[in-house]
Amino acid sequence: MAGKGSRRAPLEARRARIEQTALELFRSQGFDRVTVEDVCAAAAVAPATFYRHFGTKEEVVFAYQADFTAALGRALDAGAHVPDDERLPVVLGEFAAFLESQQDVLALRDQIVLGHPRLMQRTLTVQRDMESALAAGLARSRGLPTPDSAALLEAGVGILVLRIAVRAWRAEGGGSLVTAARQTLVRLQEVVAGLAVDGD
Repeated sequence: MAGKGSRRAPLEARRARIEQTALELFRSQGFDRVTVEDVCAAAAVAPATFYRHFGTKEEVVFAYQADFTAALGRALDAGAHVPDDERLPVVLGEFAAFLESQQDVLALRDQIVLGHPRLMQRTLTVQRDMESALAAGLARSRGLPTPDSAALLEAGVGILVLRIAVRAWRAEGGGSLVTAARQTLVRLQEVVAGLAVDGD
């Protein structure tokens, strides 16, 4: 009798094929111009199969979220046992390495999302969810049940650093995203150090 693993592999392969086919169609023809029927025809699957894996076309575009959240969790685990002042750089470095491995996926999805207001709004929601997960993980590393102001600030800074690092990395046409994230964090520290803070 075949095990669950042997049955799951064809399902995952089919899901991946549907996802890749849909993303390519969205990129080449425009998200709003492509129907579920178009995707099914190109992927050679029935509409019922599409809906078994994805509830909507939009869910295809954001199917990466679970994998990215899991990768952020692994990055937080990597930074869990380092000193507090070293934790954020370690977490950002680990997560940047994952993002670099996903550069083709990110580039394809960005071409679909940019210029599409509804998809852009959903992208911002995903980023806020990632920021919340980062804040919660940083708080847990310090033994806190919920994020305090320091964890919220660190998480906001972390997502900002990653966003700017990705932009710089793409503008340079390659190199290391991990290095770009590290350089962006250093630059941010320099900016903060240069800010005048009035005392009482």
